[in-house]
Order: sequence, then C-alpha cells, then structure tokens
Amino acid sequence: MRSSFGYCLFRRRFHSLSVVQAALPDKLRTIDKFDFKHFTHTIGEVNNAYTDLLDSNVTLNGWVDGSPRKISKNLVFAKFRDFNGDFTQIVTKSEDWSKRLRTLKPEDALSVTGKICIKKQKSQEERETWELSIEKFQILNDSNEKATQLDSLKETPNQFPAEYRYLQLRLPYYQRALKMRAHAARVARSVLDEMNFTEIGTPLLFKSTPEGAKEFLVPTRKTGFFYALPQSPQQYKQLLMASGFKGYYQIAKCFRDEDLRADRQPEFTQIDMEMSFAKSEDIQNVVQKLVSKIWRKVKEVPLYRVDWETGKLVELKDCETFPKLDYETALSKFGIDKPDLRSTITIKEVSQFFASVLKEDSFGVLEGCVLKGGLNAAKKLPKQLFDVAEYKDRKPYIFKIKNAEELGSWISKIPVKLKDGTSPSELNTYLGLDVGDIVAIGDRACLTYENPTPLGRFRQLAIQYFPTHWRREISEGSTPQKLEDIFVVSWLVDFPLFSPIELESKNGYPAYDRTKYESTHHPFTMAKLDDYEYLATEPLRVKGDHYDLVINGVEVGGGSRRVHDAELQKYIFSEILCIKNHMQLFGHLIHALDSGCPPHAGLAIGFDRMCSMLVGSSNIRDVVAFPKTQTGSDPVVESPSEVPTKTLNIYGIEVKGAN
Repeated sequence: MRSSFGYCLFRRRFHSLSVVQAALPDKLRTIDKFDFKHFTHTIGEVNNAYTDLLDSNVTLNGWVDGSPRKISKNLVFAKFRDFNGDFTQIVTKSEDWSKRLRTLKPEDALSVTGKICIKKQKSQEERETWELSIEKFQILNDSNEKATQLDSLKETPNQFPAEYRYLQLRLPYYQRALKMRAHAARVARSVLDEMNFTEIGTPLLFKSTPEGAKEFLVPTRKTGFFYALPQSPQQYKQLLMASGFKGYYQIAKCFRDEDLRADRQPEFTQIDMEMSFAKSEDIQNVVQKLVSKIWRKVKEVPLYRVDWETGKLVELKDCETFPKLDYETALSKFGIDKPDLRSTITIKEVSQFFASVLKEDSFGVLEGCVLKGGLNAAKKLPKQLFDVAEYKDRKPYIFKIKNAEELGSWISKIPVKLKDGTSPSELNTYLGLDVGDIVAIGDRACLTYENPTPLGRFRQLAIQYFPTHWRREISEGSTPQKLEDIFVVSWLVDFPLFSPIELESKNGYPAYDRTKYESTHHPFTMAKLDDYEYLATEPLRVKGDHYDLVINGVEVGGGSRRVHDAELQKYIFSEILCIKNHMQLFGHLIHALDSGCPPHAGLAIGFDRMCSMLVGSSNIRDVVAFPKTQTGSDPVVESPSEVPTKTLNIYGIEVKGAN
C-alpha cells in the first residue's frame, strides 16, 4: 500500500510539470525525422542483384559518408554508407534536390529513395556498378560535428578522439571487427554445446583472495566489508566441478587492476571452461577442436605447426593434435615462454667456447643469436633493436658485422675470454656468422625465471621490426597463404610449478629469494606426477601440469589440471606458499574438494586477444566496443568519476585529501 504522503508528493510534481511545460523548439515542431521511410533494401542486397533492379525504386537507410561533391549547378554526388558498412553513391540532377544535397554533412543520418541506375564508368577497365538517383530523401538526424574534421578523421581513423568512439565504431573496419568478434563467440558456443558442455554464469561480486594481479574492490554498506571483482571464475568453476557438472563453460567478464598496454584492459573477456573426471589431455583436445574451428570458420584459414625435422610449416588438419614445446626448450632456443614460431631465428648456447661467464653464480649460460643478412634487411636499421630502454634488465652485446675485420674482432669487445686454444673463427662457424649479419651475445640462468631473457627480447624485437624476414617456409601439400594469414600454434608445457620470490634487480640481473615461493600459474595447479615426491623437499624442482596455448608469439590461453584433493591443496597453501589464513581465504574451496570432488582440468582463452588476432590487429582495443585508455579511463562516459562525500559516508569510506 502506497503512503498518502508519497502519493501526494508524486501528484504535486506531476501537476507542476504539466503546468510549466515550455513550447516545443522550432527544430521539434515537425515529426518528419520520427516518421521516416523504412529501408526496402540494404546496399549489399542491391550489389548482388542491381541488374534486376534497374529503374526500380528502392529506399536505403544510412549515413552520408563524406562531404557531397558539387559537379555543376544541378549535379551533386555524395558517398552513402548503410548500417552494414557497405557503400554506394547517391546522385541528383534536380536543381531542387541539388540545393538540399549540398547542405548535407558527413554522418548525417538519412532515408533515401530513388532509382537504381548504372554508374558511368571512367574507363573501360573500371568494373560496372550502380548508383542511386535521388527522388526523395529525409534527414533523420543532423550531425553537429564539423564536416572537415570528420572527413579528415576518416582518412586517419586511429586518430579519432577517444570521446568520439561511437563515431569511430561506424567505420567499416570497426564494424567488421566487432561482427567478427560476435561470429567467434557463436562458433565457440556451438562447438562447446556440441560437446555437451553446459553454459553457466558465475557471480561478478566475489571475495578478495591473493591470485596475482591487484583486484578491483566494491564497497558495501557494512563498514569494512568489500566484494572483489573476479580476476577469473577460477574458484567458482572448481566449485561447479564439485557440484557434479561434467563440463562447464562461459564467455566470462574478468577484472584486473594492473598497468595497461595494447593487449591488456582492466576488464576483459575470456572463454572459460572446465571438465570433471578429466586430465590435461582431455581439455587440450577440446581446445584444439574449438580453436581450429574458430580459425577455419571466422578467419577462413587453417592453423600450422612446425615440422622440427625440416623446419617447415605443416597445415594442421581438423582434430589433429597441436605440438608441444617444453618450457626449458622454449627459454633456451627462443628466450621466452611464448615464442613466435613463424620465425627461424634461434638462440644457441656458446658457454663451451668461453673460459668465463659474464656474471658468476647462477647466470652461467652464455648464448648467441644471429640475424642472417640483418644489415641488408632494411634501408635503415630500427634503433629499438639496439636501445637499452627496450630491454628490461640488461641489453645483450650486439654487433654489426660490416666487414671481414669485424668478423674476426667482435669477440674481443665482450668482457669474457675464449678458452685457450679456441679461435674466433670456430665460434663464428658454430654460429653461422658471416659479413652482413648481426650477432648478439647474452647470458641467462640454467633454469631461468627471467622471461624473456635478454636474447629472447632481442629475438622479439627482430621479429617485430623485420616481419617478413627469417620466415619459415610452408611445406608441400599445405595450403599456401599470405604472410599475414599464417598462424603457427603450439602448447607450452612443463612450466615450473613454483617460482622463487623476485627481489629488486641488482646490476641489471634479477635477484631471487629462493627460500620463499609463489605459484607460477595459480595455487590450484596440480604437480606433474613424475615430480610429486619433490613437493616436500625441492618445490622449485617440481613441474606443473600447466599448459599455455601460443599462436604467433601470443599467449592465447592458459590452463592446468587442478588439485582436487583437499589435503594436498592445504599442504600447498600452508607449507609451500605459507599462506597463514588460507582457510579464511579458501575455506569454501577446501570444503568442496573434501566432499568427493572429482579430478578436473580447465583452461581460459583470452577472447579479446584472440579476436584481435583474427582481425589482424595487435591492439585489443580494436575488438572492444568501448575500451579503456592506457590510464584506465573511459572518455566516452568519463569514468571513473568522483563520488560525493555524502555517498562515500554510506560505505564508511573517507578519501584522503578530499574537500
């Protein structure tokens, strides 16, 4: 029952508004823009059948794509774009309509009616197409932006002011990008549905737990109590396995409060999945089918693997197993745990040629990397390859071998000595080094947690700035592709289960406290059974049953077999990771594991990152409708924003320095 006071107040306000209502402004005195003529065709539909529609009347809805062009007093053209991102030309030879068409601005919304005509060809080589001869058009909404600015921004779409993202999204590239993203989501759902996975949503209001990156906290009106936005649905999906579901998935929103870059946003999307009564191979088989299908259906190209015997690329057939590369091999040959295998650039250990190392103690592995013909790879070599700022801790020693003299003398310029009896030519021969090459020498630990290593970063930069050089050939029998359509896939496996706590770097070298550990992946990852016995004695020796999916040097997804035994999970929390309040933080999960929870494994695919690869972009902002900037803000709606002190008081929050 409504209160009489509230009802009277409502009536008073309603009555007051009706009495003081102002007259409609002149622009609102007509209903033309609201009572518009609906489109009869899309431009794409006319493209497919314009010869059958010649002299027919059609209506198109869309936008003026650029400033109209006046040819003569009665002849005016304008480019027109519809909601599918397709283009045509609208034209009028009528003096009356010409006057009106000339007044249009880019991005004015129109409903245009006219006849389909053959467009006059400028030359015999030009393909025949059509245009719309205007008989009538309605301006459905004016664009108040400056015509010259909009025309300019269409030429340089990446320079759109971030606050005008909704205008940038009208451009065909972004329309295609977001539609491709939607297509990938449909394919993912269809594949997982066919495999009897159940789509289940999990809560976004979670609790604060230490899982790696900083969390976003959500205050409540209960002073001192906060929700946390989930970094992933990890614990909920393990609870679902304890709940009896055989396979779960969702396209999930996740949140991390961390420094941003081209492939990272504070809120992101992942295809999250988990299987019960499953080992690592079971979830890998699902992911192989899923990713292969997405690439073939959405990108319309296959995936490739490296044939290590020939060094060439081989097309992967449907349901074929992806190759595996172990962590130690990846770090030693490529200097990173997500190597771009399209490239033939390889790192080779050279410690055996030297009597000493660059740094004593654990960094005792010397290695070299050669860019064959690197001096002729570009008219001007990229300075980033030689810039110390591009390397995290230390830059390797890099030499340009311009002539025979430098081929024999470069080794003397590094602060280590060759072994007695070893000549520079022996090392050059081993590395395959010749005049015209670029060579880099660096060091790393035997089992390195440094990722990438100095030479791994050197290799990354070389691939980035010489994208068409040192590429693997495609083997006979595989489908030939353009360079940009070659995607090489592998599983990265056998990661260390735990890593030592990293300390502040010293003299360019990372330092570690090897008596304290953190999870390399996350604390719920199972140990490889071959290393199980070392959990109690040598935790750093234990490999994890963890696997990353890497495509073209990008970590597209990662997962693991989980710890499903409550006692083992408690042991890892308390004895290895030394989490004192683990029952307070993870008691819900421990109790679920202790209630007959089956063995389970899972994986999450970075959906934004994968979609950016599908559209050929290195920036995930291209496939996110309203992304955050590098400062974490959304200029369109101006978030985050300040909250009044009165509102903060409700949550028991005081902002330091606030007025």
